[in-house]
Amino acid sequence: MIELIISKNDADQRFDRFLRKYFPNAPLSVIQKNIRKKNFKINDTRAKADMFVYEGDIIKMYISDENHDRWIDKKTYKPRDFDLDIVYEDENIIIMDKKPGMLTHSASSSDYGDNLVDNMIAYLYKTKAVNSRDKTFTPAVVNRLDRNTAGLVIGAKNANALRALNEAMRENKIDKYYLTLVNGKVDKAFTIDTNISKNESKNKIKASKSGDRILTHFRPLKTNGKYSLLECELITGKTHQIRFSLRENNTPIIGDRKYGDKNINDIVKSKLNIDNQVLLAYKLRFNKIDGLEYLAGKIIESKQIDDVMRLQEQLFKL
Repeated sequence: MIELIISKNDADQRFDRFLRKYFPNAPLSVIQKNIRKKNFKINDTRAKADMFVYEGDIIKMYISDENHDRWIDKKTYKPRDFDLDIVYEDENIIIMDKKPGMLTHSASSSDYGDNLVDNMIAYLYKTKAVNSRDKTFTPAVVNRLDRNTAGLVIGAKNANALRALNEAMRENKIDKYYLTLVNGKVDKAFTIDTNISKNESKNKIKASKSGDRILTHFRPLKTNGKYSLLECELITGKTHQIRFSLRENNTPIIGDRKYGDKNINDIVKSKLNIDNQVLLAYKLRFNKIDGLEYLAGKIIESKQIDDVMRLQEQLFKL
């Protein structure tokens, strides 16, 4: 018999949902079969699939150690050095300043350990900010940036914070601002409101009347008539949204190899060594979020703003 106590991060969910997270290597049919065979108890009462588990509940599992070890996730995170630039952290959330060139998540097994999320998890476990023994919760991020887009990424350190942040993102309770340099003169604010679909094979998006809506506000900060520095406010959050929108406006982002102007990109690459899109998620502003009310009004800014400003000065001299 195996006994465990439900932690705060594992609480407030159906028992069958808890088991599916606790035993990620077990088929659903195996979990259901063991529930039917009365192999689980909650506080010494026969467990049913639709029962809820709460913090402090005692779960007894009448299964073999062999099955238990075979069904749980064997992945472990060992303390090691981590590559993170943390701009804000409290007991619930962590905000990191991602460098261009770093993946947010791993795209394949070869990326394990060499991406922002794995570095965040290693840091939180190493510093004991999160209990690595929790089996159904793993720290996660709630926004994702392209590999060569830099800036602020929000991570959740517990299950309640993750739920609250995901809901806040859906309800636009976190204002997200980007800085970018574009080809062309922009001296008036404008909005791009359109629909897109994704070409999975090319990892690229295109206009599509039946696709997902994207909405972005753009505001010029500086222009020399040839190039412009813009602030972008992301209302929806779709893949390549800003990059696609600016191409549609005939003001493509400098260095953008998917949606940019090849001739301009070749010039800035040779003269300024810019080889990827100049795009920085530079500012977050929190509105009132249920469960994280203390964050209301807080503004977090990237440390990489000066890098964009230096590029702007160099670009405007070309």
